[in-house]
Amino acid sequence: MTRDRKAALRAEGRERRRRPSDDEPQNGGEPRQEEEKPLQEDGQREERPRAKREPPRGAEGDEIAEIATQARELLRSVRGVDAESVSGIGRTPNGWTVTLEVVELRRIPESTDVLASYEVELDGDGRYLGFSRGRRYSRSQAENGGGAR
Repeated sequence: MTRDRKAALRAEGRERRRRPSDDEPQNGGEPRQEEEKPLQEDGQREERPRAKREPPRGAEGDEIAEIATQARELLRSVRGVDAESVSGIGRTPNGWTVTLEVVELRRIPESTDVLASYEVELDGDGRYLGFSRGRRYSRSQAENGGGAR
């Protein structure tokens, strides 16, 4: 099989996964059934407008600063460490995710300190949902992930 044919087959598979056909089983293996649309007076099927998703609501600078402060305080109370910096903040469907950088192990010289990224999840009102530690790295590692793993 040639490289071009393999690439074409992969592209077809991706396309099928993106747009399942009407006769493919979905939702527990049952075939998808079309919903009956009510008839209009002229006998035509009524087209219902599709529900529109709300775009994410923006945030003002003071709101972002407050969310970052709450995340720092929550991490301090749960983990007992102070965040050195905020490296990311973003809105999620449930609220916010804040990424904090924490010194896990201080060393001399400082360039050999071990840091970790923590993600703190907050709901829309800034209440704690959870946290997790992401990667650990030395301060001297490059921004793109550094050396071998």
